Amino acid sequence: MEALKRTDNTDQNKQTGLMERDPRTAWWTQGRFGMFIHWGLYAVPAQGEWFMYASRTPVREYENLAEQFNPTEFNAQAWVALAKEAGMRYIVITAKHHDGFAMYRSKADAFNIADATPFGRDPLKELAEACEEAGVVLCFYYSHVIDWHHPHALHKEHNNTWDYKLEEKRFQEYWEGKAKPQIKELLTEYGRVGLLWFDTAGGLSEEDSKDIVRHVQSLQPDCLINSRVSHYMGMGDFVSKGDNEIGMSGEDARPWETPMTLNQSWGYTTKDQVWKTADTLIRKLVNVIGKGGNLLLNVGPTPQGTIPELSAERLREVGEWTRRNAEAVYGTDGSPFPLEPEWGAMTTKPGRVYLHIHNGAWTERSLRLTGIRNKVLRAYALADVSQTNLSCEQFYDEPLDLHILQIQLPSQPTDQYVSVIALELEGENDFDRTLTQLPDGVFQLEVPYAQVRLVREADAAAGTAPFRSAEWNFKLVKPGTYELLLVSFKRHDQDWESLYPEPIVLESEGQAIAKEPGEDMADLDSPSCQHPYTAVVSRLGTFTWKDTGIKTLILGSSRLKDPAPQFTEIWHADPVKLRALRLVRLED
Repeated sequence: MEALKRTDNTDQNKQTGLMERDPRTAWWTQGRFGMFIHWGLYAVPAQGEWFMYASRTPVREYENLAEQFNPTEFNAQAWVALAKEAGMRYIVITAKHHDGFAMYRSKADAFNIADATPFGRDPLKELAEACEEAGVVLCFYYSHVIDWHHPHALHKEHNNTWDYKLEEKRFQEYWEGKAKPQIKELLTEYGRVGLLWFDTAGGLSEEDSKDIVRHVQSLQPDCLINSRVSHYMGMGDFVSKGDNEIGMSGEDARPWETPMTLNQSWGYTTKDQVWKTADTLIRKLVNVIGKGGNLLLNVGPTPQGTIPELSAERLREVGEWTRRNAEAVYGTDGSPFPLEPEWGAMTTKPGRVYLHIHNGAWTERSLRLTGIRNKVLRAYALADVSQTNLSCEQFYDEPLDLHILQIQLPSQPTDQYVSVIALELEGENDFDRTLTQLPDGVFQLEVPYAQVRLVREADAAAGTAPFRSAEWNFKLVKPGTYELLLVSFKRHDQDWESLYPEPIVLESEGQAIAKEPGEDMADLDSPSCQHPYTAVVSRLGTFTWKDTGIKTLILGSSRLKDPAPQFTEIWHADPVKLRALRLVRLED
């Protein structure tokens, strides 16, 4: 088989380390966990926040819902108290969603909760006061491009075309007459606003993107802006991943977050009863923070103004865990190592490493780690009030330049769902960040830690996509024969056939495989994968490495993404996503 050729020098090998630091984002990155609230007029029909668009409801008919919206049970203090009980440090609430209805008293547009409903109050004003009193940072979501109520709002694709004609839209009338004036209201009448969370910027010009950033900064210079302010890469202060998207380890150099739902919907709905368990939520939380990200977890309040009890129950369960393990969550950095351990996740602070071990992966055997050069002064379970020392030993493998730590775990997990083991280190943190196989468990090579290069340009005439190679250089600790498993995320509404248009190509040390990936196994317990995707594992074959040391492995596929795209991508747009190559050592 012809060796993979590389035609450019694009280096996508993101070595693990501290992310780029900006003092303005410090409060946010230290907070790690926030509450997202999708609440609006769409709560009345109880079919989700896209109800108006999905049902093509005429503006005048939709406006009639305001007469039914009277959330007299709304209690700002209760909402903020629940967020604090869950361990959330900030709240992001929909000041205006795509339906154009403002959830505050807006002078710029009478289509708002204070002027158009029997409620007559400003819930955001009440939330601002409750947040200030409780020490929680209040933030606002604002749909700056999509507005189905306004005749001149213009998006790349999701427009109100049943009331208004596209050719008659004058975007600047909406932009200057509603969007910017309402943003000014939010940033001048509600005290400190931690961040503005923009959404769905498709079609917004680069000039208008920069205009809205300048507008925000002129009003509150310290107010953060998320990346969805624009579809141009690099905009905003932090990266908002796609809805329910947990990024791959090493994927983002900037601070990032995952916006996630408790079920599969954002706004209040009676149809969706697929709820995540507390165990699942905590494992996803540690997966996100272990990669250095924030988790923004959503609730959809009822038209009466209450957070559904099942949502509240889940948040309180998560809060019991975050209170016990706060030291390992807030103010931490992600794992210093370029891999995801099979047993859970890691976070760090100066002089500390925290091992977040899923109870389902608990072992009575000792846990072995590599890469900590510091002397470990002691190890103990964070939930153990007595902080009893755990037995641990350190070794150095000189031929492999490998620092090994062996910890004897307690016979049983020490906490609910995820148990945290704290390691106290001597001196400043000193880690070997080489991509290294862990002594125990599965070794997974994530795409962001490979050098991704173009091999072949797209050929429109032949109907072929760009073909790229991903090259990993890693330290193999155990020689032997390994099964090679491709990890893909398949969208729930897709059939597997034709998702991979050509065989996956693998090469290493004279060994080569070309195999069409099959839908061989579903990884239903993946902490990184969730709706609308399912993790699929494909068997590709085996490679044998007869000795230890630095190895090179190359994978070729048209499903490898451009490492330097110009525009941000919609998370749920791709039918399949190539995420990683998993190496499983076969027993001798």
